[in-house]
Amino acid sequence: MSYPFASLPENLAAFCAMLRRDYHFRAGPRELRDAVRALELAEIANEQAVRNVLRPVLADRLEDVRVFDQAFDRFFGLVPEPRPRSGMPPAKGEMSPERRRSDIGSADAAAGGAVDDDDAAAAEAAGSSVHEVADAEQETSAGLLRASYSPFGVEGQAATLEPVDRAWREAAAMLVSRVHAGLSRRWQPAKQGRRFDLRRTLRTSLPTGGDVVTPKWRARPRRRPRLVMLVDGSRSMEPYVRPALQMAVALAGATLNTEVFTFSTALRRVTREVRRAAAGERRHLQLHDAWGGGTTIGACLREFLHRYGERLLGRDAVVIIVSDGIDVGDVSVLRAAMARLSRVSASIVWLNPLLPTPGFAPTALGMSVARPYITTFSSVGSPADLVRLARAVRIR
Repeated sequence: MSYPFASLPENLAAFCAMLRRDYHFRAGPRELRDAVRALELAEIANEQAVRNVLRPVLADRLEDVRVFDQAFDRFFGLVPEPRPRSGMPPAKGEMSPERRRSDIGSADAAAGGAVDDDDAAAAEAAGSSVHEVADAEQETSAGLLRASYSPFGVEGQAATLEPVDRAWREAAAMLVSRVHAGLSRRWQPAKQGRRFDLRRTLRTSLPTGGDVVTPKWRARPRRRPRLVMLVDGSRSMEPYVRPALQMAVALAGATLNTEVFTFSTALRRVTREVRRAAAGERRHLQLHDAWGGGTTIGACLREFLHRYGERLLGRDAVVIIVSDGIDVGDVSVLRAAMARLSRVSASIVWLNPLLPTPGFAPTALGMSVARPYITTFSSVGSPADLVRLARAVRIR
């Protein structure tokens, strides 16, 4: 095991930068700090010990664990360099490793691609050929990977959030007003109510010498509903995702109790960006593995329940899932996640953009597994559809 840089902080910072840039890991300052603390428990000279303590800190998802070892070998030079056949020149059309690295380096220089500041500083301080060999191998393998389709592949496309017109805003306001999450358990002062407030009535009668002029009442107000929207951003949803984002922006403008997430093979919270779009800004989101890839609905719903369920869900929460139901993950995970969502929310609204298609039937595996737990099954492609959903939505 060879360390590219002289000091441990430089090696760790450059490794985390490579994970973010090339593998889209969530390796930020917090993870870097935890990695430093974890390395205090490991023997730095032991490659396996360093690998074992960094893996659970930097790879927090199943997809990250699968590629962490590959990234670790690449950075620390543990991947053997390809060698030509002994005693024989390279075959016709086959390039030697030295020539391949020089050609790739010249092509990169001609392309003039942008490089992160921390990666540029790390490359300048390296003084060794470890990064050159790794970059060359990464460039050649990337072309092969992009040439084949994988259901877990991620394109890293950008999603665009734009302000919506008046029709969307009015339809969203109607949905919010129609969704009643039930009465609160607490009695509060009110102009009219079912319970007479003796204490407040006596207090207000003091100026009139004890004569009751204005009786006071207490009532149980309705809880404000919380809307939790999860938008499927996979490749199969690409033609239908724009109305879903417009609906999310409209709901965020109608009530502050709106939470929005996108998912593909991973989950990402985009509530802040959606609220800015509702305020009139135009937002471009680079969502990486939460957009434009395959679909693992069950795993993403499980991640949502684990990270946000306790805080966002409850008797006043309406969960809105926008997806075509195509899931390449484990159906048992989807079934368990939907069952738990059904228990800890007031309603599950599933919007399938394929529903208006003539002859459509929810026969996709993910759709058929989720169907028994859905309270309202519909489709929204325009403000008029959102108005119809407001009239048809059901709350348990």
